Amino acid sequence: MKLKASIVDVETTGLDNRTDEVVELGIVLFEFDYITGQVLATLEEYSSLRDPGRPIPPGATSAHGITDAEVRGQRLDDDKVRSILSRSSFLIAHNSRFDRGFLERLYPETRRMQWRCSMDEVPWRNKGFRSKGLQELLRNHNLTAEAAHRALDDARNTLRLLSQAQPDGKTYLAELLAAKR
Repeated sequence: MKLKASIVDVETTGLDNRTDEVVELGIVLFEFDYITGQVLATLEEYSSLRDPGRPIPPGATSAHGITDAEVRGQRLDDDKVRSILSRSSFLIAHNSRFDRGFLERLYPETRRMQWRCSMDEVPWRNKGFRSKGLQELLRNHNLTAEAAHRALDDARNTLRLLSQAQPDGKTYLAELLAAKR
């Protein structure tokens, strides 16, 4: 059975989803086989910067590299974002507790959607990995990250990680799906 899901990632002005703002959103809509967890195709990608309406704190800029000059006057294409999200059976984020709060504030309809967390719903540490952080997991799987802490790159890299086969042949996506069945 073929389904579609979106991997989402945000870069922000800080860590508090009640007071901080999104400065970048990345989404990867993909199709997969629900039974096997095999990724069949990337259907659409979206990435955009967003002016938070206030200066980006230096600590946030040092984490993601996004500057005030880059976001000045930038807006998300709300119609495009909603179109992608509406085609998704569920949303995935690597640390959904973080991304979800920010996305739900921008797009309240995502509160009614199912969310899956590729960081916490795959038992990485039980599999022998010391960290469940995305960059470390990518290194552990010999996957080269193009850019860390940029929204679209992190969403793409999450999909690459979830597509990996484990020693038993199952993908991490299959395990993530089984966690919610």
